[in-house]
Amino acid sequence: MRLKFIALNAVLLIGILVIAWQARTRWQEAHTRREANLNTAIRPVAPPPLVPAPKPDAAPAAKYADVATKDLFAKDRNPVVIVDPPKVEKPKEMPPLPVVYGVLGLPSGVRAIMSEKAGGTSAPFREGDTIGEFKIVSLDQRNVTFEWDGKEISRKIDDLIDRSGPADTAGGGRANVQASAPPQIAAAQPQIQMQQNQQQNTVQTNTVQSVAAGPGGEIGPPGQSQRQCNPADNSPAGTVVQGYRKTLIPSPFGNFCRWVPAQ
Repeated sequence: MRLKFIALNAVLLIGILVIAWQARTRWQEAHTRREANLNTAIRPVAPPPLVPAPKPDAAPAAKYADVATKDLFAKDRNPVVIVDPPKVEKPKEMPPLPVVYGVLGLPSGVRAIMSEKAGGTSAPFREGDTIGEFKIVSLDQRNVTFEWDGKEISRKIDDLIDRSGPADTAGGGRANVQASAPPQIAAAQPQIQMQQNQQQNTVQTNTVQSVAAGPGGEIGPPGQSQRQCNPADNSPAGTVVQGYRKTLIPSPFGNFCRWVPAQ
């Protein structure tokens, strides 16, 4: 029994010695290979030639349609472009034409007593002056032409006279225009009677009496066919005699009586 243990121990010792010898042998071989690899010079290898990569084809626009129409972050996004309609500017509205209270034929030219609106302050205007938004382009004793916003507006003086006063029933329903002198020219009233007397100095009368209605002598520039009134003529404004109509023209200096051709 003792011999078996001794034999077994001998076998184990031999096995251990064999394993140690094999381990040493392999270690030496690995050390030799490592030394050989470390001391070996490496030859540089030439790199292969560079070849540019092929350029990718441009993607067609149709592939991006879903990006515009199916955007996950904006559900209301779509390819339909909404164009705002063109703005239409409202045409400028023309203000009321000025009101005329009378026309004066002076040696320096024709003057029209006008106001920007009915009941406003009146003043004399001539051709080239501006009243409100209107510029007087041309002016005579019967017609006036205004310029407004690049447009010319022609009117008759008779159509622009303020007839807001009471109606004259004896004159066929025609308005009897009564214009009072503006405050700024009220101081000129002493000269009114003097000018009226100078126009009526051709008629001599001592008593005021009623005479037959009718035009007097021709006055004014040639071709206008205006006639003066007789001093004692008491016919109402609007009376038509011999193809002439009696008209009272208001002015800051009083009402001037004229017989104009009836239209």
